[in-house]
Amino acid sequence: MPIFVSEKTVAVPQPAFGYMTKVLPSKDRNAFRIDVYDDPNDVLASWQELMAVAPATVYQTPGFVLPWLHTRGAEAGFVPKFVVQRSFDGTAQALFCFGLKRFGLFNAAVFAGGKDSNFNIGLFRPGFAPDRSVLAELLRTAARKMGSLAPDVFLLYDQPLDWNGWPNPLAALPRQMSPSFAYKANVGSNAEAYFATKISKDSRKKLRKKETRLAEIGTLTHLTTAKNADAKERIVEAFFEQKIARFDVQKIESGFTDPEMRHFVEAAMQPCQDDQDGQLEFHALQCGQSIVAVYGGATHRGHFSAFFNSFNSEPEIAKSSPGDLLLLKLIAAKCKEGVTTFDLGIGEARYKDMICNETVSLFDSFVPVTWKGWIVAMVVSRGLRFKRALKQNEKAFKIARRIRALLRHKA
Repeated sequence: MPIFVSEKTVAVPQPAFGYMTKVLPSKDRNAFRIDVYDDPNDVLASWQELMAVAPATVYQTPGFVLPWLHTRGAEAGFVPKFVVQRSFDGTAQALFCFGLKRFGLFNAAVFAGGKDSNFNIGLFRPGFAPDRSVLAELLRTAARKMGSLAPDVFLLYDQPLDWNGWPNPLAALPRQMSPSFAYKANVGSNAEAYFATKISKDSRKKLRKKETRLAEIGTLTHLTTAKNADAKERIVEAFFEQKIARFDVQKIESGFTDPEMRHFVEAAMQPCQDDQDGQLEFHALQCGQSIVAVYGGATHRGHFSAFFNSFNSEPEIAKSSPGDLLLLKLIAAKCKEGVTTFDLGIGEARYKDMICNETVSLFDSFVPVTWKGWIVAMVVSRGLRFKRALKQNEKAFKIARRIRALLRHKA
């Protein structure tokens, strides 16, 4: 395999976050070419080519990235940059979708999708596995081509160590474990058989009783925006109402009151260019004429990723766990469509433990480009290490949550 030799690299020890790379001049250049694009149309052919062969999640599809960049990303001030590494014959070997933003005194590049993305990886052609120095050089070469917003640092959050058995090449960079992990379910082709092994008999009995109790209020119907176009507007409206109400009770500021979040949802629900892969869909549980729970997510290569969920918090409804009931119906329905794996995103929750049989470890990498970037990387690294230590200590985390809840109540 050819190696990237546009510049020579050496390892330099940095105690805060392992070994980083320092770029040194070299006479031997252009074995690979790095192209940086502002317009996604200029990179779409390479993007689609790599999407057809490269391991990826739904968060790397144009169906997710482009709506986010045009709505949530644009509102937050992120400028899109698409980086393509090509071999000497012009073949795309790797592609990265970044958002660049000014944070006070420094510029940073993050994966497109920001906090709305649960799994971040680059697109790498199978067989192309650059080492640490090549990856660092790739990113720094790209930074020099990004103009006035050239990043001081790449903040590469929430990356899986592997995806469906494929190792993430970016794990070769200096890294540290993310504060939280994600949840995944390898259901297979038979959802009922999976539920029988994962959910205890006692829990399944309780869920059946809850379903019966909820059905006494009104007939239960599983709706989807993919198959119930006439209910699409009602489902989306119910989702936002339930989500906003939930955050209001918890006194948490959320992006769901922001018009751009709704614009993102509407854009992501539009059919994708080639097929439905990556298109956002909503599932809803209707009780009588009322929607009592909603899940939103998208499918890519037989894997469904849940983006967000909501439920009716009225005591008479909430005590029947409509969100849990809907999740079981969603998984069963998608299995019939050939979906075999599911993820419920980042963060701990009881319902995730109930359904999922696997946790997905995530890591963060910080690649500084300038001296300011070194400072930012060090501060961010230490801050996230502290956050992880806090979350891994159950007693300390409970105390922190109580303090946070108290402060919200006083606010």
